[in-house]
Amino acid sequence: MFSRLFTIAVLVAAGYWYWSGPYQRQHHPDEQQLLQQQIELMKECIRGLNYKAGATGESEGDPEQVCADKYGLYSYEGQWYSSE
Repeated sequence: MFSRLFTIAVLVAAGYWYWSGPYQRQHHPDEQQLLQQQIELMKECIRGLNYKAGATGESEGDPEQVCADKYGLYSYEGQWYSSE
């Protein structure tokens, strides 16, 4: 009887830990995680615009500025920050 109770308690504790930790961080990221995601999207955007400009010879302007406007970021002393 004690082993069943112990097993149930361990499963409930593991479920609570997963729910309050990794699951919540994955589905409700904090500001730092959102900024990191935006920076990754920014890098992809710059890479894409540079490729497009190199392949076609046409440019929409400065790739960093175009992508920064698109994702709401700004650069200060070499670091990207969210303007929101």
